[in-house]
Amino acid sequence: MPDLQRFYQRYKSRNVVVLGIDQGEPAQTVRTFARSLGVHYPILLDTRQQYGRAYAALGLPTSVIISPAGKVVKAFDGELSYDQMVAAVKPVLAVASENH
Repeated sequence: MPDLQRFYQRYKSRNVVVLGIDQGEPAQTVRTFARSLGVHYPILLDTRQQYGRAYAALGLPTSVIISPAGKVVKAFDGELSYDQMVAAVKPVLAVASENH
């Protein structure tokens, strides 16, 4: 999560949206944990645990890269390093900047 926070800080000015999704934990638990790590990107609560089925997630964490047009470009099961996050989003940012 600290790498994801760093990624969020670096790329939010380029219209990259980072959303965390927590499955099944109480809101207060999620808030306390996020604060303890200095996380400031939004974290949604999936109380019905639908996220995994919606994105065919095999494990947690799962990262999904979605284009500005709403198309799932790529998904990753397991943790990503900061460098892996940057590499995953660069092609999408390149296409987005070409289209504007």
